[in-house]
Amino acid sequence: MPADPHSLYEFFYTSQLDPQTSPTVVGQILSKARPHNAQAGVSGLLVFDGLRFFQHLEGPRIALEPLMGRIVEDMRHEDVRILHEGLLDQRRYHRFDMGYAQTDDFDALAALMTLSGLPAVEQFLHMRSSFDIQA
Repeated sequence: MPADPHSLYEFFYTSQLDPQTSPTVVGQILSKARPHNAQAGVSGLLVFDGLRFFQHLEGPRIALEPLMGRIVEDMRHEDVRILHEGLLDQRRYHRFDMGYAQTDDFDALAALMTLSGLPAVEQFLHMRSSFDIQA
């Protein structure tokens, strides 16, 4: 039996900022994405280190799959790699629709890129306390 398209789902991906794109575009991305995500029931956290994006998204599968499709096709992203996707029992982000943090801990993020599946998500969640998250 196919999964319910309204079931809670998660994606965790990484990508690189297109070299021709200014890092200031992140603010534009967030200002457009936040209201759309809130309306679609999508929450999560975006971390940006000036070059790479790490984003953990959760919400109804019916909203997340087209969102990931748009991210993959977005010319501002290069080398989009989905590190994990799957069904989710309960939300991990309750305080905000889409949190954002910048970091300069390049080593921790580089180590995160060597992981995949739930270990990647768990390491990212463990790192959350080190981020200065802006709601």
